[in-house]
Amino acid sequence: MMALNPMTPLLDIQDLTIDFRTDEGLVRAVNNVNLKLHAGEVMGLVGESGSGKSATAKAIMRLHPGNALIRQPSRIQLHNGKQPVNVLGLSGRNLRMVRGGLVSMIFQEPMASFAPAIPIGEQIVETICIHLGHDRKEARRIGIELFERVGIPLPEKRFDQYVFELSGGMRQRAMIATALATRPKLLIADEPTTALDVTIQAQVLELMMELREQMGMSILFITHDLGVIGKVADNVSVMRQGKVVEAGAADRVLYQPQHSYTRRLLDALPHIHSLPQPPAQTPAPIVSIDNLSIDYQLAGSGRKGESFSAVRDISLDLPQGQIIGLVGESGSGKTSLGKAILGATPMSQGQVRFHTEAPFTLKAGAKIKRRQVASVAQMVFQDPYSSLNPRLTVRDIIAEPLEAMGLTGSRQETDARVIEVAKRCHLNVDHLRRFPHAFSGGQRQRISIARALICNPQFLVADESVAALDVSIQAEILGLLKELKREYGLTILFISHDLSVIANLCDHVVVMKHGELVEQGSVRKIFTAPEQAYTRRLISAIPLLDQARLDAQVKQQVRA
Repeated sequence: MMALNPMTPLLDIQDLTIDFRTDEGLVRAVNNVNLKLHAGEVMGLVGESGSGKSATAKAIMRLHPGNALIRQPSRIQLHNGKQPVNVLGLSGRNLRMVRGGLVSMIFQEPMASFAPAIPIGEQIVETICIHLGHDRKEARRIGIELFERVGIPLPEKRFDQYVFELSGGMRQRAMIATALATRPKLLIADEPTTALDVTIQAQVLELMMELREQMGMSILFITHDLGVIGKVADNVSVMRQGKVVEAGAADRVLYQPQHSYTRRLLDALPHIHSLPQPPAQTPAPIVSIDNLSIDYQLAGSGRKGESFSAVRDISLDLPQGQIIGLVGESGSGKTSLGKAILGATPMSQGQVRFHTEAPFTLKAGAKIKRRQVASVAQMVFQDPYSSLNPRLTVRDIIAEPLEAMGLTGSRQETDARVIEVAKRCHLNVDHLRRFPHAFSGGQRQRISIARALICNPQFLVADESVAALDVSIQAEILGLLKELKREYGLTILFISHDLSVIANLCDHVVVMKHGELVEQGSVRKIFTAPEQAYTRRLISAIPLLDQARLDAQVKQQVRA
């Protein structure tokens, strides 16, 4: 195959304009976008949720829904050493050769990307056989090796599991392994590390950079995490409201931004400094966890009687009116513990005591009074795609807990409360009649947060609740959580793999590993004097932009 002329881009997007048909009429999602990506280059595509990043990327593989209209004179060309491929003119078999072969994509929401009734490994084997021509035995070997390389524990066992049996982080790693399996020339990575803990994130980024070097693979890296972009990107394009507002070399855009919008994104970045002093006296707990363990029975043929210990003998007090960060690698038991506190996952042993106005206790093996729990505690789930009912409008999704518990006397009162909470979560109240599929991933997460806050709970479990949000909206939501804590004495168990967010938000930190409590303490203690090597490893893997350079740039702008 003829090598590419170094001046010829692998991907050439010219004047791309995309409209979407909606109930409110045509909405312009992408407006006259021009991008060039050369062989072996990593381009970071950044911007707020709804800025057109994913719509631009999906156009490269023609993955838009039926309500998308690609306007003239839009043009997308792929150059692979032969005649350039006009992507917008492809159909049938020629289009299938591009999808998954020449171009592969890591999607933002893996739960919606895998077939739920087929083992994940079987889906990867099929992909490898179709695009690389290997037999099933060789395809399985390649797939298991990729599982191991992206950091999935027990890769041979996980390979035969179904998507619902994996944690959110492991599902994302399986999606990355699937995308890399065909050794594409262009990898479109749409928020590929959003659901990953920092150590696995570093491992996956290293793997992607290795494959880039080995294969000359180009990467279009879409993310709201500018710390990650600073680690991997050669060039950066910044999008806002469907347009590219700034583009250039990564160092120039990140440390000498020209556009006010880029500067605003950088200002919103969380960074580890000015850690709060711990309170002089620890408040009384609102929740006490005593000797809690969780065992899961493994499903599937040949597994009868097998179990997996997700949480082992955890005892923990959650202080009232504080934000407690719960951190650890994917599969450490964070989400299982959070769900067990709310009675959503059965305990194998132990109990959870709520010290509310009307105290109550959840015990292993005892019947859960879900209405009693829901009256004081709510949860924001990790995956907004699967936690929102696709048949309900946003108004009905947010209002559902109010109506189910009879907390308002009329529809007008319910609507007023929905509008109030929607505004506080920075949702457009004119869009409350839309359905979840009409929103971006970040917007769907804001809907989930609004639904959890609608009943004014005293205790909130937030499971990766800002992982899908861009940095500016993330900063707003974190500010909202701090405000709710101050105004209402709300206690929040904040589950996250993003330690920079934990450092900026939390009062107290709990570290888990393999289902066990490793270490806990004030946020200042954990980040400045961690006792355990595991905690130190997590902190050292945080991807941060050079804070000294950013501070110097801010001072320079102030002087100017």
